[in-house]
This record gives sequence, structure tokens and C-alpha cells, in this order.
Amino acid sequence: MEERDYLIALSVAGLHYSKMLSDLKDFFGSFQNVFNASEELLERVIGNGPYRNKIIKAAIKDTEVLQRRVEKINEQYTIITLLDDHYPEKLQEIYDPPWVLYAKGKPLNGHPMIGMVGARKASTYGKWAADYFARELAKREVGIVSGLAYGIDAAGHQGCLDAGGYSIGVLGCGIDKTYPISNRKLYQELEKKGTIISEYAPGIEPQKHFFPARNRIISGLSAGVFVIEARERSGALITAEFAMEQGREVYALPGNINSQLSIGTNKLLRDGARLVLEIDDVIGPIESILPVKIYNSEAYNVNIALSSNEKSVMNLVAEEPMPIEMLLHRSDLTISELNGILTILELKGLVQQLPGKRFTAYR
Repeated sequence: MEERDYLIALSVAGLHYSKMLSDLKDFFGSFQNVFNASEELLERVIGNGPYRNKIIKAAIKDTEVLQRRVEKINEQYTIITLLDDHYPEKLQEIYDPPWVLYAKGKPLNGHPMIGMVGARKASTYGKWAADYFARELAKREVGIVSGLAYGIDAAGHQGCLDAGGYSIGVLGCGIDKTYPISNRKLYQELEKKGTIISEYAPGIEPQKHFFPARNRIISGLSAGVFVIEARERSGALITAEFAMEQGREVYALPGNINSQLSIGTNKLLRDGARLVLEIDDVIGPIESILPVKIYNSEAYNVNIALSSNEKSVMNLVAEEPMPIEMLLHRSDLTISELNGILTILELKGLVQQLPGKRFTAYR
């Protein structure tokens, strides 16, 4: 067994808390040394922690059995560890990244992601908003990360998938568990079109305290967290707190001040979260990390370097043919700057002018 195998073995044995694993790594120098430690040393190090004591002693006693279990899990799921080069870069940046992730579905990639969270017992309006914004983000090649829960989570995942986007579901239980069970169809669709991940090994049942810990992964994988609806005390607000601690953007949808479902989001806005009224309010702060769209024309069928202003105008005319007055309003450019950019884009073969001084992108 290599160092990575010993780490996974501890996780599969039930030692999934990142801080516990970090403490063991810091004290023993490696996870392999944990398995080679004397019982006396283990007693001295973990004697006051009965939970860790029981798991570690059982793991050391049954290492071969544990190894066979790890091999079987590896056949069914993808296992990603903090020791691996392909560990998600954004997640590696957070204070306490999970040491081990179990995944199924498509491989995790560097896709720009927005965490979308909110009330489980969401209103009709809240579910509509989650679906709408998830679809609009998917059209702009931005994926959705959420927790596969009822309400806003499910609506965000579904809207993204329905628009042909990529979505990540982060579980607060073993990777093989569908929770809640009513989301089984969504779970199966996400497995085919997106990715499901968990820091909990197969067989681990959902527990109440797993879900706040799960929320740090949602925010950690995201460029920002968008809270659609939230009561005054809710898991969605915990995710927003993680996002702020991790230096991520926090967005919130305003709501009726008389609605319990809007107390949390309205307070986030009062405390400095970004107000979302349209999709550009979400896209604006993260535009620099979005993939440059590739536009094909008769003249070019290759990637063309664009300035930030050229890219902004291209993204506008790519949505639909747009009159110059609207382009001027939505681009925040002066008329001379806009005319110059349109001329350059026409010369590059990326934009064509239609009757009525409307502009559109070549397809």
C-alpha cells in the first residue's frame, strides 16, 4: 500500500473529518505511520478521543480487509484525494478541504461554477427563479453546484441540466445514498450528465451534522454562491458564510419583507451581498474567469483572441440580433468605442450587420 491507500483506508474506516485526518498527518508525518504506530503511542495521541480511537484501532487490526474494501469501492467510484495532482484547484484553496472525495458521473473539470442554494420548502417563485437563473448560467457555460436537496437545490440542478449544462451534486451522506429518496430521478440524471461527489464513503448514512460540513464543499467549488430563498436561520446562510470566508462572491435574490423565506436573503443584501435582478448581475463579477466563446465564420474557424470589450460585445450579439442602441445601453461603452469594436469584429469575420443597424454573430 502507498500513502494514498492508507489515507483512503482511514476514510473508508469512518475517519472522514478533514481536521482529524490533518491532525494525524501532522503528528505522525504520514498516514502510513498511523498504521505502523504502537498501541502505546496511539493511546497517548488519541486516548481522549474515543471516536477516533475506535476507528483507528479497528483499521489497523483489519488492514487487509479494509484494503479489499477500498479496492472494491475503487471499482465502482472515482476516488480523489488531496494528495492527487487532479484534486480540484478551487477546493484546495479553502481552509479545510476534504482529504478524500468519492465521485461518480463525469470527471470533475475546471468549469466555472456557481453554488445555488436556498430553502428546502421553497415557494413557487423561488423554484422558478432557481430554474431560470440556472438555465441562463448554463447558456453561458457556467455550471451549478448544489446539495441535491428539496426545493431550491433540486430546481437549480434540474434547470441547469435541462439547458444542457454541467452540474455537481454534493452529498451529506455516502456516495451510494440517494437523499432525499424523492430525488432519485434527479440523482440518476445528474450521474449521467453531471457529477455527484461526497467526502463520505459508501455506506455512510446521512446525519444532521454532515450537511453544514457539506456546504463548505459547495462554496469551495464555486466562484460564487447565489442564495435564492432562505429563512433567518438556514443551511443556505451557512453556505453563504463559508463563501465569504473563502473569498467567494455572495449573491442574493431580494424578496417580500413579509415572507419568512426572504428574511435570510434580504439580510444578506443588507449586509453587502450582491443584489440579483437579472443574469448579468451574476455574470458580471465572474466574467474574467468565463471561457472565451468561439465564433465560427466563413473567414475563420479557429480560436480568435478578443479583448475584454470585444468579448463583451460578442457575448451580447451572440444571444440575439441586437440594435446598436441596445448594444450601447448594455455594453456601457461610448458610441465611438462601440462603433470601433463593431468594425474590428466585422473585419475579423465574427459579426455581421443586419438591416435596421442590427448586429449578430456568425454561427
